[in-house]
Amino acid sequence: MGTATAARTGKRSHAVVASLVAFAAVASAAGVAFSFAESRVACAGRRPRVQMQAQLERMRGSAENNFLDKVFVKGVDILMGALPLTQTEKDAYQLYRDGLAAQTAGDYSIALRAYAEALKLEEDPIDRSYIFYNLGIIFASNGEYVKAVKYYHIALDQNKGLYQAFNNVAVVYHDQAARAEAKGAKDKAAVLYEKAATYWNQALQLAPTNYMQAQNWLKETGRASALVEQSKASFW
Repeated sequence: MGTATAARTGKRSHAVVASLVAFAAVASAAGVAFSFAESRVACAGRRPRVQMQAQLERMRGSAENNFLDKVFVKGVDILMGALPLTQTEKDAYQLYRDGLAAQTAGDYSIALRAYAEALKLEEDPIDRSYIFYNLGIIFASNGEYVKAVKYYHIALDQNKGLYQAFNNVAVVYHDQAARAEAKGAKDKAAVLYEKAATYWNQALQLAPTNYMQAQNWLKETGRASALVEQSKASFW
């Protein structure tokens, strides 16, 4: 039922939004679907570094997006150079970029080291949440689901609006439930499905138009929260 990477909480820098609008225009011209509603960046004070770089993840995975990635990275770098950042902030941003590049390339050991070093320097809780979120993705990719859920929860402790982390926890529980059900462990499966529903409902309260497969599953199984329906109604 999918995962996502970019949150839209907190303040938004006018410079950041302007850069994203320009990037969306490039993406549109290249024939690549790009939702500006999902591109709005969570900026804490004057620190949009990690949040902006997190946008790159959602565009990875196909050769046709390589050009767009390079354009966006260059734009981010230019904007970062213009912002009044301390050297520590710049170092933290570069370490995050190094980690993301290694993660994208599948070199998880290098990514883990880069993220660990970034966490030593990064103080902003929103930026830290993206690093923990990426750590969760790495562990989930390696089949280490207990660790993945742990880091998703740490990310949520730092950033309650990171709905992608709620979604990813739900994905883990739903997958475990399906496996348990296939083995005939119906009681265990029922508990895990309820956990998945809880986290999906939380994700959808924050992002009521996302995760359509999850929404359909919640409705079909009678697990949809009334709060989600209210969020969707208020959104439209």
